[in-house]
Amino acid sequence: MNLIFMISIVLKAAGAVLEILLQIVITRGIGVSGYGSYTTWINAADLLFWCLFSGIVKCNTFYLSGGQNALRIFKRKYYTRYVIPVIICICAAVWCGGQTEYLIIAVIALAELGMLDQSSCLLAEGRYIVSLTGEYVFGRLFLLGGVFTLQLMGRFSLNKAVALYLIQYIFVILFFLAAEKRKERAARKGADQQEDGGGDQQNISVRKLLRYQRADIMQAMIGQMPVILQYFFAGAFEAGVVAIVLLVKKLINFISGPTAKIFLPEFSRLYHRKDKDGLKREFSSIMRIQMLFAGPLAVVLAGYPEVVLRILAEELLPYAGLFTGCSLIFILAATLGPCGGLMQMTGNERMDNRCREAAVLFMLGVFAVMHKDPLFALYGLGAQTLAESVSKYIFVCRWLDGAPVRLSTYLSWWILPAAGVGITRLAHWQDSLVMMILCAGAVFCIQFVTEMKNGKGQLALRRHIRRQDEKKNTDD
Repeated sequence: MNLIFMISIVLKAAGAVLEILLQIVITRGIGVSGYGSYTTWINAADLLFWCLFSGIVKCNTFYLSGGQNALRIFKRKYYTRYVIPVIICICAAVWCGGQTEYLIIAVIALAELGMLDQSSCLLAEGRYIVSLTGEYVFGRLFLLGGVFTLQLMGRFSLNKAVALYLIQYIFVILFFLAAEKRKERAARKGADQQEDGGGDQQNISVRKLLRYQRADIMQAMIGQMPVILQYFFAGAFEAGVVAIVLLVKKLINFISGPTAKIFLPEFSRLYHRKDKDGLKREFSSIMRIQMLFAGPLAVVLAGYPEVVLRILAEELLPYAGLFTGCSLIFILAATLGPCGGLMQMTGNERMDNRCREAAVLFMLGVFAVMHKDPLFALYGLGAQTLAESVSKYIFVCRWLDGAPVRLSTYLSWWILPAAGVGITRLAHWQDSLVMMILCAGAVFCIQFVTEMKNGKGQLALRRHIRRQDEKKNTDD
């Protein structure tokens, strides 16, 4: 357990690399337009999941981390009375409409639900490595290997890429089931007797589930709708451009996502103990950890956009300025910490929804103003991201009775990345892959050493590791 946190950082980095390699392989196999069509299908399945089923994922984190032993009875009803009937109705409607090829969208959404349901339960139980390995590494490694193999065989196509995307979820679900079976084999009989005998007395709020679901509907409009709208109103190529730029947001989410997921159960535990000072310390440590990775990314994306775009797809070079602007907004949002996660784990999910919904309305307004621009979705998404992240951070600061990090401290974090970008531009290194790697690596190393020397980053890591060791000893 003493290496668990650093291993999670390595796993998320591996997931980010695999995601980039996957985009490159698919784009070079079927072009930017083909990638636009592929990602439209995938975003349609994600949209279905986030609009209808994703609320159960946050319920797992909130209740299991807060002391609930299991949600088995509640989830049995949730699946049999809601999920399965809804999926059957969607499939029946698609079948009757004669669009049978869209059936796979519903199946992918169902598989995504199964995978993320299991992953969130493992996280809430403290089994971070199993969860993150399956969700971020094994699935993408399988998908990348499948795409690469089909290309070598000369049999790669859009339909096969979508089918492989479904199979990766099934692969991860089987991995989680095998891991769970190994752990519970000895104790399963006693646990089942406790649940069947009434020990699974649960107080699950359906209203909270609906609030989580409402938040994710807005999140789906932000994450999935821009690509879909670009596809239908501008075309496959423009959708591919937007999807590739949004890959940067996914890459940044690999920084904030796993780190936030690891701490979300801790947010819930601290909230149930009414430890607001502990929440502020944890939030501050997350911001520091995420800045270690955001700084080098800022150097890469703002200092060397042409190099990055040549790697992703050379057709994107004319959009370097827009790419840089969107990237900086996404990075800024990530460095403000997991505001939404903290709000949802501390009973403030209603305000989380309001901030997101207001930002979505702002995004739709920008869509309307910029609708004549072929890449209108990127302008709207950038405006929404900035508005939502800043508004949520202001609320978090007020709720915590003070900012987790002083403004002067936060601004000081950006001095080194800004210097890296400035030196790059002055020395005209922006077309050099070697200098990009060296400059980003130097920024990361200096930030890491500085954080360890001041002791705060080291204390944050030790504190989290110590809690996990204590939790494991208590469970044993």
